[in-house]
Amino acid sequence: MFKNLNYVLTSMLGVITGTGLYQLGKLKDVVRVDTPYGAVKVNKAKLHDEEFYYIARHGEGHTIPPHKINYRANVAALKKLGVDGVISIFSAGIISGGYKPGDFVLLEDFIGFNAPITFYDDFALGIRHTDFSVVNTKNFVKAVDESAFANKIKLKKGGIIATTVGPRYETKAEVEAIKKMGANLVDMTSAYEMTLVNEIEIEYCPLAIAANYACGITNKPLRNSEVLKLLKDVKLPVEGLIHGVLDYVNEE
Repeated sequence: MFKNLNYVLTSMLGVITGTGLYQLGKLKDVVRVDTPYGAVKVNKAKLHDEEFYYIARHGEGHTIPPHKINYRANVAALKKLGVDGVISIFSAGIISGGYKPGDFVLLEDFIGFNAPITFYDDFALGIRHTDFSVVNTKNFVKAVDESAFANKIKLKKGGIIATTVGPRYETKAEVEAIKKMGANLVDMTSAYEMTLVNEIEIEYCPLAIAANYACGITNKPLRNSEVLKLLKDVKLPVEGLIHGVLDYVNEE
């Protein structure tokens, strides 16, 4: 399961969605996958007769807070199902970078403030130190970029996201410190997932949907209801993006 793989363009797509994105495409089946880290229910869906798997990391109806998500089980389950390309979608707060709410941003690096999470922390798998000089896969990103262009989605580049420990939002002081460290987005989940997908060597394209301005960037207080309202409007563009990737893969 953890063997070294040569990166090739995916033949089975997996998608992990975040806040506000709980259902994608036409649901065909719900598959229970047992992993060493726990059991996971993975949705098998179709878009225009093309199948893919997806997991809503917060559960249907947002029942799992960020600090209780079983990230290792989710990623291991997709690997076990034969997924060799994953698109992760995270909702994020905007710190800088010229982004605005509703923007799709390619994540190119991350800063993790979270508790340690890894597949390589016991004797069963051994100890391994994974290189993170690149956190996404060039060929796979190309497929996503082509799909975004075809669907008239402007995929903005340069996303550097910092992950804090939720479920509370960040303070003004924290956001200011994160900005000084070089991040232009902030969230509560991405560093966990980006670490694991890269460790397990699946082709990867992490995307942020800029959902709101982070604390202190504007004078407005953060309201979760406003974030959810915005994210409801991105379901169709996300489905278009996924369908385009599936088409691109099949053409290859």
